[in-house]
Amino acid sequence: MEPINTARLQIREFISADVDPFVSFMTEPESTRFLTFTNEQTTSEGAKSLIELTIASYSSEQPMLAFAVEEQASKRFVGFCGLNPHDDATVEVMYAVMPEARGQGYGTEIAIAISQYALNALGYHRVIAPISPTHQSSQSVAKKAGFKDHGLVKMPSLPDKAHLFVLEGATR
Repeated sequence: MEPINTARLQIREFISADVDPFVSFMTEPESTRFLTFTNEQTTSEGAKSLIELTIASYSSEQPMLAFAVEEQASKRFVGFCGLNPHDDATVEVMYAVMPEARGQGYGTEIAIAISQYALNALGYHRVIAPISPTHQSSQSVAKKAGFKDHGLVKMPSLPDKAHLFVLEGATR
């Protein structure tokens, strides 16, 4: 994937320099509270294995659609995002911002950029974001990014009902 540049950020493939900040994020229970990682993936060893597997996948026939986010000016790692295809038309988006980078609009900037990439570069028609009813900040990000709340639904990947936020692309 070619890097995606926004006004302040760059979304790019993970590199080895991202391992430490990624592991730091993944091992902080408050940071992963609303994310669907396994218990193993939220340990130091599990998080390190996950990012190493992701980096290795980029040279495979089926690369993971998981990416690092850094500030363009400082090159500081500020988060990560990813896409999980559901079918040929629909892809699920996820975004996460490092605790020290929250409250600056980065989540919205990431959500808009990765969603537009999914719709325009990858050809998906719909981007979805299932979000916990108690995760108000992520719901706010989705709304600011143009997603519409389709109400509470049961998602196979989640233990409880979630608000299903949907961003529709242009129909072809």
